[in-house]
Amino acid sequence: MSTENKSSKGQIQHYVMFWLKPQLSKEEIIAFANFFESLKPINLIKSLSYGLAANTPTRPVTDNSFTYSLTIIFDTVEDHNAYQENKNHLDAVEKFSNNWYRVVVHDTLIS
Repeated sequence: MSTENKSSKGQIQHYVMFWLKPQLSKEEIIAFANFFESLKPINLIKSLSYGLAANTPTRPVTDNSFTYSLTIIFDTVEDHNAYQENKNHLDAVEKFSNNWYRVVVHDTLIS
């Protein structure tokens, strides 16, 4: 699908996977949840959930190599875009980014 045909109307699912540095202690990994908790007060967010990678059976299509994932729902693309520039979001990224070595983001228009 070309970019011109992609709609910007509808809710956005912002799905983020975090790979935390292997040298972090179990306590530091658990404390990383404060990153997600610090995002909750942002009023642009419709819903927010996060958790550690599940210990599900290994299959060719399963990737449980990440440490945490985050799912945020926004009502609009505009809310998503404003969130990216929100001071609370930027402050949280600055404070906690030294804990991860890789981040992958998938943004989906929910149909």
